[in-house]
Amino acid sequence: MPAPWSAYAEVVDHIFRVAPEATPTRSDFLDICYANDIEDDVIDGFDALREGVMFNNADEVKAALQQAGQIAE
Repeated sequence: MPAPWSAYAEVVDHIFRVAPEATPTRSDFLDICYANDIEDDVIDGFDALREGVMFNNADEVKAALQQAGQIAE
């Protein structure tokens, strides 16, 4: 089930705040989710992203999640 962007933003913002030069991938988001007991809907949303795609900012992540139909309106 899709999750609200605010649930994803917590994970995405953490990565870019801790390492602003980072270009995280699907696996990076999932690692943070598993390490922090993030809700299953958010994990499923990140899991829907294509492996190997590197994201340069939160807007790119949000667009990819929207395209995958993983953000609740």
